[in-house]
Amino acid sequence: MKNTTAEKLLNSAERLFAETSYSEVSIRQITEDAGVKLALVHYHFGSKEELFRAVIRRRIGTLSSDRIRLLNHYKNINGKKPIPLEKIVESFLAPYLYNTLYGGEGWHYYAINVARLLSSGSSLGLSILCDQFDPYAKLFIAELKRTYPTSTVEQIHWGFDFLVGLMCNTFAEVDRIKFLSHDICSIANPEIACQYLYHYSLAGLNAVLTNSKYDYKSAFDIIKSFAKID
Repeated sequence: MKNTTAEKLLNSAERLFAETSYSEVSIRQITEDAGVKLALVHYHFGSKEELFRAVIRRRIGTLSSDRIRLLNHYKNINGKKPIPLEKIVESFLAPYLYNTLYGGEGWHYYAINVARLLSSGSSLGLSILCDQFDPYAKLFIAELKRTYPTSTVEQIHWGFDFLVGLMCNTFAEVDRIKFLSHDICSIANPEIACQYLYHYSLAGLNAVLTNSKYDYKSAFDIIKSFAKID
C-alpha cells in the first residue's frame, strides 16, 4: 500500500495526531497535509475515528506479530518447559526496538499516540487498546504465569502493566534525560536506551513477581513528622 492514497492519509494522520492530539486535529488538516481530497477520508476509512483506529492497527499488527513469533521461537526451544523470564522480556521489547530502528520515523509517532491512549482514560482509547492490544497481551501474561506459577494474579498483572509503561515511556518521552544528563544520555539513541531498559525491566519484573507488596508506613510517618517540625 506504499504511496497509495490510504497510505498518505495514514502517514499524515499519524504524525499530526502525535504532534498535537487526536481531538485537536481535523480531517481537513489531515487531507491538506496528505495532499488528497477531503472526501477520500470517508471513502477509505469512513470517519476520523476509524482513521485513528487504522493508524494504530497497522503498526500494532506488525509489532504484535513480531512479538508472538519471537515468543513462539523461544517456546519451541524450551519445549514443555516454561520460557525463562529473560526471553519473555526480550520478546516483548526487541520487536519494538527493531521496528523503531529499521521501520521508519512513523514508529516514533506511533509510540507517542499509544502512550497517550494509555494515559487518556478515554472510551475511544480504551476501546482501541482492548481490541488491538489485549489478545496479544494475554499471551504474554499466560507465559508469565507459567514461568512464575507461585505468583499471584495481582502480581503478574501489575508486573506486566509496569513493563508496558516503561516501554511506552522510553519510546515516547520528550528526551528529558538529555538535559538532565547534560547530553550524556539521549532517547535519540533508542538502541542504547533499550539495552538499559532490558536490565531494568527484567530486575523490576522479577522483583514484583517474587516479593510481597511494599509497606510505606514508616516513610509516611517520617513525612508526617515534617509537618510538626514546620
